[in-house]
Amino acid sequence: MKKESMRLWLVAALLFSVFPAEAADTDAVGRWSEQKAWAWRQKTGWWVGCNFLPSCAINQLEMFQADTFDPQTLDRELGWAQSLGFNSIRVYLHHLLWEQDANGFLGRLDGFLALANRRGIGVVFVLFDSCWDPFPKLGPQRPPKPHVHNSGWVQTPGAEALLDPTKHPALEAYVTGVVGRFRSDPRVQAWDIWNEPDNMNRPAYVDREPADKVDLVLPLLKKAFDWARRTGPAQPLTSGVWMGTWPDPNQLSPTEQIQLSQSDVISFHNYSDLGSLKDAVDHLSRYRRPLLCTEYMSRGNGSLFDPNLGYLKSKGVAAYNWGLVDGKSQTIYPWDSWTKAYDAPPVLWFHDIFRRNGQPYQPQETAYIQAIIRSDVLFNGADLAGWRQPLGDWQVVGTAGIDPSNPEAFSVAPGFGVLLNGPKGKTVDLMTETEYGDVDLHVEFCIPKHSNSGIYLQGRYEIQVYDSHGVAQGAYPGIECGGIYPRWIQEQNVDGHSPIVNASKAPGEWQSFDIQFRAPRFDNNGRKIANARMVRVTHNGHMIHENVELKGPTRSARWEDEKTLGPILLQGDHGPVAYRNLRINTIHTASHQDHDGTVSKP
Repeated sequence: MKKESMRLWLVAALLFSVFPAEAADTDAVGRWSEQKAWAWRQKTGWWVGCNFLPSCAINQLEMFQADTFDPQTLDRELGWAQSLGFNSIRVYLHHLLWEQDANGFLGRLDGFLALANRRGIGVVFVLFDSCWDPFPKLGPQRPPKPHVHNSGWVQTPGAEALLDPTKHPALEAYVTGVVGRFRSDPRVQAWDIWNEPDNMNRPAYVDREPADKVDLVLPLLKKAFDWARRTGPAQPLTSGVWMGTWPDPNQLSPTEQIQLSQSDVISFHNYSDLGSLKDAVDHLSRYRRPLLCTEYMSRGNGSLFDPNLGYLKSKGVAAYNWGLVDGKSQTIYPWDSWTKAYDAPPVLWFHDIFRRNGQPYQPQETAYIQAIIRSDVLFNGADLAGWRQPLGDWQVVGTAGIDPSNPEAFSVAPGFGVLLNGPKGKTVDLMTETEYGDVDLHVEFCIPKHSNSGIYLQGRYEIQVYDSHGVAQGAYPGIECGGIYPRWIQEQNVDGHSPIVNASKAPGEWQSFDIQFRAPRFDNNGRKIANARMVRVTHNGHMIHENVELKGPTRSARWEDEKTLGPILLQGDHGPVAYRNLRINTIHTASHQDHDGTVSKP
């Protein structure tokens, strides 16, 4: 049989074996059913974290070898992950460590899991990896090559093990030994069987790779799933697809078909902008299983925490950026450092979040990460999910700035990340599907000259959005930007509250509100016993209201009565306005309750 015919026969046989019908909990090869996968997801909740390598290690061997295992550094840097709110990390292992000293290796893994667990962090272990140097060696690892991204990372298994079938039983022993040891350990959250199994490492190592590497890995990938499943792990198995966005299931490579058909939960990588990330999530959702984005965030490629992390959270997709601390891996340098000479650290880091002293590379970035983790996302940057009909002309765009030819209008670029009230700057008000009581709300907004909008808590109590830059005093209390708009009683404005200071920026600049709101209180008979309050409002970081009592709905409220719950409303019919980074900390939420009293889930 010719080599190509043999390959096609092998692929067909493998694929036939991994597409059986599912039973109640597992299919014929032991893969979890969709129901079991979603039950697991319901129990575990949303995971957020990073691919973790301590700054003192150049690769996974140096991280876990006895002579270089460094609990003090590990604990310190895990503390930095904890400070962000991370509850999961993805960590690479190596089969040579098992072959060298299985008991010692397992002991160090147990110690590492204990360190992470004390920080409230679970671990996803990666068993095999086809990236970077195909010739791993135990013992002292080479020093980093100056200014080169991941210059010392090594594959597992390497080329020698791939080419020598007599070494495969040792790989099996490694998988069954490690997974078997921790198969019921709640500190281990999942098993990532093989990272980027068909990566040929162009241009760094492609000339040192076996020419038929992909064909060599393919049967081992399938076997590795089988080996891990044989131990009966309580955790799900996965292997992440990593090239493209997978729009057509008929165009998947043989490797991708194995990965997707064998995985209990679907994982993937995406190092592109929000549009590409959205496409990947949309396409992979066809597999009807929980999704994990196990690698993202490369600043030079436009894969950024803001807005990608917010989008992933809004979709319930687990999120693991690459890297935590600038260290011996040197992943602050871009991939092109293998072909382009660098003589100093790049101004724009490619990966990683913290400097070696624990200081954030970009404090505003770490603040965003922390805020997203502890908040619910109202606008995910990619679509209008979570907002109720009618949506009018509200649309998602890439940027919105002052039109040079008309300062009272926007110039808009297509893309993702910004919510705009249509090309005419006038459309319907937009309301969330979910209704809220007591909340902390963060909103960022932009308006052109002389424009106007408003943010209504519960659809009833307005914080004004207005062009007040340089204005000494508004026409009446509450009309100013950040003002609590007045009520309308007997044809008069009543109970408006001007901000303590005018913190407004110029038209076209992005501004922010942080609003702490307390909903009205009612007794068991429905009688109001306490008014709503703006507990604290800050505008661009300046406190502008504190403990202001709201005696009733403000003018132009959607409803004149008062309730314990209500939607967040964005006014859309008063002029051009753009919003972004809308997030909310909820003290009390409920499913969408229609104003007539009927209840429907969002």
